[in-house]
Amino acid sequence: MTTAERLPDSGPVRGTRLERSPQAAVRARDVTRAFLGGLPRQVPREAVEATTLVVSELVTNVVRHARGRRCGLDLRDMGDGVGISVSDDDPTPPRPRRLDLSGEGGFGWPLVRRLSSEVSVDSRPDGKTVYAVVRF
Repeated sequence: MTTAERLPDSGPVRGTRLERSPQAAVRARDVTRAFLGGLPRQVPREAVEATTLVVSELVTNVVRHARGRRCGLDLRDMGDGVGISVSDDDPTPPRPRRLDLSGEGGFGWPLVRRLSSEVSVDSRPDGKTVYAVVRF
């Protein structure tokens, strides 16, 4: 895993602050679909699904595992894909967990890494930002 300052500057950005609640992932998926639908080009269905799933997993990780109240989502049109930034108040970086088929999880972080062409984490004393890029 690498550390990054932020996503490279490129096209339009959509920023959303989410309340850290069980509904945060639902809101994040809605925001992501609206952002992708508003891009000046047709986004392939598979890319919409992959991007929405990455956003949903990252926001769900904040809700389930991060301390603090803040959850921020930024989406950036990168021309050949979408840059995703999810921020929270907990400096602890995501870590792989043992897969648990009984419903306890462990699938999200590997899924994010598989669907994204780039993933990095910027940890600071006051929180972290997870960056991912889904290309299409």
